[in-house]
Amino acid sequence: MTTVLVVDDAPQIVRTLALNLRARGYGTATATTGRQALAEVGRNMPDAIFLDLGLPDMDGRSVITSLRAWTDVPIIVLSGRSEETQKIAALDAGADDYVTKPFDIEELFARLRAVSRRQVTDRRSVIPVGGWLIDLTRHRVQPATGVGPDQHLTRTEWTILEVLAASPGRLVTRAQLLRAVWGSDFDPETSSLRLYVAQLRHKLESSPDRPSAILTEPGIGYRLVLTED
Repeated sequence: MTTVLVVDDAPQIVRTLALNLRARGYGTATATTGRQALAEVGRNMPDAIFLDLGLPDMDGRSVITSLRAWTDVPIIVLSGRSEETQKIAALDAGADDYVTKPFDIEELFARLRAVSRRQVTDRRSVIPVGGWLIDLTRHRVQPATGVGPDQHLTRTEWTILEVLAASPGRLVTRAQLLRAVWGSDFDPETSSLRLYVAQLRHKLESSPDRPSAILTEPGIGYRLVLTED
């Protein structure tokens, strides 16, 4: 059974999430402070974590940083902080996704399924994106039908795709992508990343103007959505 650790100091939110998790067949564990959360993960590693940032004993970002020092368990931040700077800071600290309170419960569980699929995909070298199969080991983009030529990607396009493919479903910030492509001296105001993402969409998406595989989170970054097997 997949177990989700709910970390929040608001009893009503904890109860609501625990009830919805159990109704969908998930196991649950709870914590109301950062220290309790770290101890619970150490004792009983969950399969995913819902984490509030405004904990009474420590900031949620510190919890993320501590966890990322030794585990890649998926972390979805649930927070009332809606500022883009707060979202980016949590994602840069290592969170897999960020959902602002109040949230739609069905969207939250869709995000949970997406980050959970990442754990399975990490063990695969070939992943489905749009109408293509991306072979991360051999650096090939092949038609999913097996008919037709490979799609050619430039070195920069490959780097961007590999960073996104390393965490499918996860929101990757612009800064993370810029750093991966251009190193630590990247220009945060560059428009080059947007142009390369547009090129990738034209090569991989059936409708580049209405992308379904490489999605934009305005002001924050991008996420890669895999085609369902």
